[in-house]
Amino acid sequence: MKVRILNEADCRSVLTMADAIGLQGKAFEMLFNGLAVNGLRSYATSEDPPGLALFNPCFLVGGRGYGVKCVSDFYNNDDHDVPRMTATMTLMDGETGAPHTFMEAGYLTDLRTGAGTGVAAQYLARRESRTLAVVGAGRVARYQVAALACVLPLESVKITTRTRSRGEDLVNILRRELEAEVSLVDSLEEAVTGADMVVSATTAKSPVVRGALLEPGTFVVSAGSALPTTRELDTETIRRADRCFIDSRVDCLNDAGDYLIPAEEGVVRLADIFDIGAVVAGEAQGRSNENEILVYKSVGVPIQDLITGQAIADRCRRADIGFETELHP
Repeated sequence: MKVRILNEADCRSVLTMADAIGLQGKAFEMLFNGLAVNGLRSYATSEDPPGLALFNPCFLVGGRGYGVKCVSDFYNNDDHDVPRMTATMTLMDGETGAPHTFMEAGYLTDLRTGAGTGVAAQYLARRESRTLAVVGAGRVARYQVAALACVLPLESVKITTRTRSRGEDLVNILRRELEAEVSLVDSLEEAVTGADMVVSATTAKSPVVRGALLEPGTFVVSAGSALPTTRELDTETIRRADRCFIDSRVDCLNDAGDYLIPAEEGVVRLADIFDIGAVVAGEAQGRSNENEILVYKSVGVPIQDLITGQAIADRCRRADIGFETELHP
């Protein structure tokens, strides 16, 4: 039984952001159409050292394969010269259950999270959106911007973050990757004023985006904090939203504090939140006019990991990238 081992460079060599956006649209539609088993994701927290472990299994019906991604997000890893987030994914054959690929999954996670927002933007952002405000300056923020730049002609990206050095690093990276004007600003107000889109990609426990600042027609994304007791968007953001969306009601809504807390306050009904897969499949309305404020919460859907991982594995196998080893020699 042979297993192919893929490192980050292998994964990067075969899949681009544009590729990933197409895959996420397929993944969301498959999820909506019942082609994947729901409700399998779980997590465990660590207080000492502080961190979070996520387990994202996905099983496709009809022998199409399954897999599990394990993510470690340990907050003090800078002290150990280790990336804060590390991830791996194992893919199994759908007919036999035998593992066939083991890969680094940090890049996969960055890519699919950003690409999921890219898909949502195609349906929820105004087509003439040119200006983007970003709260946060980590890996998630970088790939959110990259995905939006793939689907919309960005002209201005304003970043605000509590750690200025990280913000400066992200600005330098994005200036090399984008044609848009990229700048670091000192406040949320300066970033959000006049923005067509607002993306928050932080580990904040309390809101960092204030709904009172939003312009009519804004597309708002929360792609960071993903625990029932934490949130990035304040209640006023949800109150002002004309409609709210999530990547998966079954897999993620129980973890989305951005919606759960306002729901407890009576501001939104969870039954009124739409799956983005329903929009992609044409069963729910995306943006209907230029003045709507639309909110999209991304927590991460296991089928995104599986579909992306399968695509990487297939391309690497065809190109004979990585190396194989016998699991049971």
